[in-house]
Amino acid sequence: MRSVLGTILIYLVIKIVLLAVGIGIGFLLHWLVPAIDLGIGVLIGVIATGFSLFFFGRIATLPDPDFVEGVPTEPLPRVTYLIDPLPPRQRRRRKPS
Repeated sequence: MRSVLGTILIYLVIKIVLLAVGIGIGFLLHWLVPAIDLGIGVLIGVIATGFSLFFFGRIATLPDPDFVEGVPTEPLPRVTYLIDPLPPRQRRRRKPS
């Protein structure tokens, strides 16, 4: 259930981003060329929907990173290395003069 909600959330995020870009481009085109009207906005919405479905399909077909060829990978064992500190420096004795 959680993976389905995650997939839907990814789809909605991609859809919102692409629609926002499409609407922005539509307003920019209308501002630059006033003859471009609602039709281009609809066209941009359709293109954005197509891109979102394309990206959704690409993400849905990605392999699960926890599995390699159907075999679950085992996590690497955690290794702790103990490093001995350097021995203390010995002071040299001054020779009496």
